Amino acid sequence: MAKSKGSQNIIIIKKGGEGHAAHHGGSWKVAYADFVTAMMAFFLLMWLIAALKPQQKESLSIVFKDVKKDATQVTKQVVMATFIPKDAKVGVAEMNLSEKDQLKYQVALLVKELLAKDQDLQNNSGISSDNAGVLMQVNNSVMFAPNSAVLKPEAAKMLEGVTNIMLSQKVNLVIRGHTDDTENGSGLYPSKWELSAARAAACLRFILAKGNGAIAATRMRAAGYADSRPLVPIFDDASRSANRRVEFYYHSPETETW
Repeated sequence: MAKSKGSQNIIIIKKGGEGHAAHHGGSWKVAYADFVTAMMAFFLLMWLIAALKPQQKESLSIVFKDVKKDATQVTKQVVMATFIPKDAKVGVAEMNLSEKDQLKYQVALLVKELLAKDQDLQNNSGISSDNAGVLMQVNNSVMFAPNSAVLKPEAAKMLEGVTNIMLSQKVNLVIRGHTDDTENGSGLYPSKWELSAARAAACLRFILAKGNGAIAATRMRAAGYADSRPLVPIFDDASRSANRRVEFYYHSPETETW
């Protein structure tokens, strides 16, 4: 049918209703995503903190302390084990432990007993445990002078205790020497690496000699780590003193470790 000349086309435009989505747009999605990300980061942080060992928490806490105020406390950051009951006795087996864990438990008791015999040693030492073994840390103030790998006379009693543990328990031992960031060996050693290794070797030689052939050399290792594994952050002489240490790591013969 032909359109009349005077007719016009009518165009109707429909606008959508102004609902909730049109008013807010997608901004709520961004805010919600930020919230979820923040909560995930928070719970991940809580999980990591819960997984830390007590000694690691103590070391980490130094970063957030007032440097000048807490500098004198650095040497106390090596702490005693919290996993050993106060009434535990050497030779008395702990129930519900596997044979491997029983061995670690008895070694830990012997180490704790050794440290308890000397107040100075106890104040400058610590004990911790992991899945493979038991770690005893001894500050160099008990064993060596700065820049030296010559054992102090007072170190003999402690090393005799280490020897007795090796004689009484079927464990291997890794001895790790550590220096601070400034030690140079007084010209006797080319670097901190040789100095830290010499300290570990001096302890090993003493233990083998004291064992009088009863401890096979294959049960022991000595390693030097220089200043590559600091125990605490370095900011003064007290923290450097804390990092100068020797570690005695008792572990089962089936575990290979350095």
